[in-house]
Amino acid sequence: MKIKGKITIILIISMLILSLFNLNIAKADDVTVEDIKGGVSNFMQAGQSQNNPLNQEGLQNVSDVVYNVLLAVGIIAAVIVGLIIGIKYMMGSVAQKAETKELLAPYIVGCVIIFGAFAIWKIVVNLLNQTQV
Repeated sequence: MKIKGKITIILIISMLILSLFNLNIAKADDVTVEDIKGGVSNFMQAGQSQNNPLNQEGLQNVSDVVYNVLLAVGIIAAVIVGLIIGIKYMMGSVAQKAETKELLAPYIVGCVIIFGAFAIWKIVVNLLNQTQV
């Protein structure tokens, strides 16, 4: 039997089991709009009365360390791969030079992705730091 058929049978059996139990988890008959508004206001008051448990300076320090370490690793990897491609190009024959030129496009795309991701990360972190509540 194909996988699609097995998945269909499993879904049908699970639907039958769920319909047999007919679980009513929430009943909307007993809930009014005032109950919902009261619950929302209680939730908002509870959230406003508490202090922020997150240490923002600690999070920022960790983010900066992770950013700098990953950026350094990305730069080192890009330089090493660039050196390897350059050495292959200088030392290779005509056929090897053609193969090496084919490696340049993925290398450049990879560098753009790596450094573009770090630039986006830094922009997002700066924007979030400016819009702190």
